[in-house]
Amino acid sequence: MYSGPSKTAEAIVAVFVPPACREEVLGDLHERYSSSGQYGLDVLRTIPLVIISRIRRTADPQVLLMQAFALYVSFLGAAWLENGAFLSAPWGLLRLAIPAGMAMLGLILEDAYAKPGPRSQLNLARGPVLGLGLALASQGMFRIGNPDLALPSWIAFYGCAISLLLSSAVRILFPPATDQLQGANVPAHWLKQSGGSLGNPETSIRVAKGVAAIVAVVIVGTWMADRAGLPRPRIVALLLVLSIAYQVWKRG
Repeated sequence: MYSGPSKTAEAIVAVFVPPACREEVLGDLHERYSSSGQYGLDVLRTIPLVIISRIRRTADPQVLLMQAFALYVSFLGAAWLENGAFLSAPWGLLRLAIPAGMAMLGLILEDAYAKPGPRSQLNLARGPVLGLGLALASQGMFRIGNPDLALPSWIAFYGCAISLLLSSAVRILFPPATDQLQGANVPAHWLKQSGGSLGNPETSIRVAKGVAAIVAVVIVGTWMADRAGLPRPRIVALLLVLSIAYQVWKRG
């Protein structure tokens, strides 16, 4: 007699398990199966730990710090360009951190659930797009439930657009970690994943150059907009697009 979870239950559980470790986790849960109740509790205990472990292996702290900086600066810059008075409003700076944090969550989850191995530059943009979706969804929920925490529409729009550009540029320059063996006796493929190390002078120089380039683009774009009497967000966004396109062309 068959003693194991139903195919439907395993299919549902598989959706929540990152692909890189799905086969191993489902196999372990199947072997420990004794009843439906025990299987459900085992899933509830195991899945969060698996996701956290996967995040630890795919997230590089230094890259995450750069991403967080780029995302927050995107919304901060959007508020400054569109309505500078918002920055001095009560809780203005904290409200800018909410969509940036949701976008950061999207990047982390996309890396954790991505299939192992090198990814194309187009696939690298899926994380920023997912983050953009979560940021916009959070703003929609706040508008319904707590409008005081929601950003003005145009600040949210420009912030999401700029964050999409900057976060995509960071991911192109510093791709997520790929499979790396940590030891000869590692039992499972998903345990072999480790975050890339950026703690070296060459990478620090690249980071400094990237930050300096972003700041320079914003300053030059603002100066050009003021001299020409054009909207600041459009000029800055255009320069950022051209800069990123040049970097992609140079690296391709």
